[in-house]
Amino acid sequence: MAKYKTDQDDILFTLNDVLNVSRHEKYGFDKNSVKEILIEQDKWVENEVWPTRESSDAEGVKMTEQGVKVPENLHKATRGYYEMGWFALGMPESVGGTPVPEALAGACRALGIAANTAWSMYPGLTKGAFSVIRMVGDDYLKSTCIEKMITGQWGGTMCLTEAGAGSDVGALKSTAKPIEGKKNWYKVTGTKIFISSGESDLYENNIHLVLARTPGAEEGTKGISLFAVPRFKFTEDGSVGESNDVKCTSFEHKMGIHASATCVMNFGDNDNCEGYLVGKEFEGMQNMFIMMNEARLDCGMQGEAQANLAFELTRQYVNERVQFKQEIVHHPDVKKMMLKMRAMSRGMRALILYTADVIDMAHEDSKYENLLGFLTPLCKSFCSEQGFNVSVDAVQAHGGYGYCTEYGVEQFVRDTKIATIYEGTNGIQAIDYLTRKVLKDQGKTLTEVMEMITSDLSKSEAEFATQKTQFERALGAAQKAIGFITEKAQAKNMSMTLQAAKDFLDLSAHLVVAWRLLSAANVAQSQLTSGEGNKEYLESKIVDYKIYCSQYLPQVWAHSKAIIEAEEDFSLLSV
Repeated sequence: MAKYKTDQDDILFTLNDVLNVSRHEKYGFDKNSVKEILIEQDKWVENEVWPTRESSDAEGVKMTEQGVKVPENLHKATRGYYEMGWFALGMPESVGGTPVPEALAGACRALGIAANTAWSMYPGLTKGAFSVIRMVGDDYLKSTCIEKMITGQWGGTMCLTEAGAGSDVGALKSTAKPIEGKKNWYKVTGTKIFISSGESDLYENNIHLVLARTPGAEEGTKGISLFAVPRFKFTEDGSVGESNDVKCTSFEHKMGIHASATCVMNFGDNDNCEGYLVGKEFEGMQNMFIMMNEARLDCGMQGEAQANLAFELTRQYVNERVQFKQEIVHHPDVKKMMLKMRAMSRGMRALILYTADVIDMAHEDSKYENLLGFLTPLCKSFCSEQGFNVSVDAVQAHGGYGYCTEYGVEQFVRDTKIATIYEGTNGIQAIDYLTRKVLKDQGKTLTEVMEMITSDLSKSEAEFATQKTQFERALGAAQKAIGFITEKAQAKNMSMTLQAAKDFLDLSAHLVVAWRLLSAANVAQSQLTSGEGNKEYLESKIVDYKIYCSQYLPQVWAHSKAIIEAEEDFSLLSV
């Protein structure tokens, strides 16, 4: 099996030279600080997380009389993650965190996700629950949970899905009834399914964020409230007490992420489950969206991170494997596949880190909040899907060995696929993107993004004249597609509007990814001209952009054609 290797040059170039994350003065970081943190995190992941990947996948989780047990080797990695302060990286200082630029925090988190996605989900879900409690929890909830969660004593989960309420969250049946004499405490009853990290022996307590309906609440999402439901009850001093009538009754046996416990969780089978109201009653969905939006970015990161590591492992293999008296990387078909894998993987990284940087921009100026909302479904849907595709190509490049477990690349395919499904399927992301992020604001944010792309195109080097023409054609095709969709929406033909949603999301994502690669190529060309940096690496950034324009931008025209030339309302056709 190939050795663990990260493309540190590309991560640091993106953070320092393209995004210039040091410009966020509140962090007091320079380029060297960024580099030091990233390299230290990478070393830790290589030594502590990467070695757990295959063995924890093979062992999986187990149900015992004491509850769900995770593979033993995940305990050491998890303890180290908290003790070394990696979990607290990017958290506010006021809660014991280490503030760093959002893009740097994201780049560091991606390293662990790439090395063992299943493991990363335990602290990942905890981080999301922690953010919700920190941002909307009251003083009691914060004082009870914050310190224990940031130090790794307690974990966290997100409990939305029910058997009859998956994407249709408003159809949930879980209930919460006020407990007389206990302010903000409710008796919670219900069953949640597909709960990632729902139970494990990694933490002494789990804080489940549970959506439920209080007495008299209206139907649909407007009647939903959010509750913090601990696995074990809090004592008066805030420590772990007796069972809170929360039980994992079974877990799913899945295609991938075998070391992640995906649980069926029962709350209140014995009418003794207590949950504490998080935020205000009936504001459950908007509060849970704090965690859901984090999780959606993490889904995109799962695709991007695994794609980049799969590419690095594959690059080693194709440069060593000899067929027909030469390394297979020299065969034209393999070389083309590898160049496309690199361009797509780095393009996804550029999108993810740019979006993380926009989080900082939105904190500094609220005008960027719409841009963040616009980019989030692109990250989740496009990167999860393309990460899977790159992983499939990694198996293909390995030939028969790739299909076997020996080289470890087939695990990327199994582990990556789920990201297209959970946290809102990619079809749901597309509908959200088109209706709420494009049509709702009458294309204002989309137009702003197009203007930024056009501006950067006008500044592109003469070296990229061919790519500029290709890009302009793609932008023209996009304009035709949005014109068609707008016409259908204005005519109240929502079936034909929504059937175009996925094509339009993919079309938009290709444009944004190509734009981010253009920005990188412009910087690389400038540095080559001035004699700065690593010449071989900088030239590879120019190749990435050119490959993306020739091999992926034509898909913009294809998606536009698929939208415009659909003559029928597909909902009226039989299957």
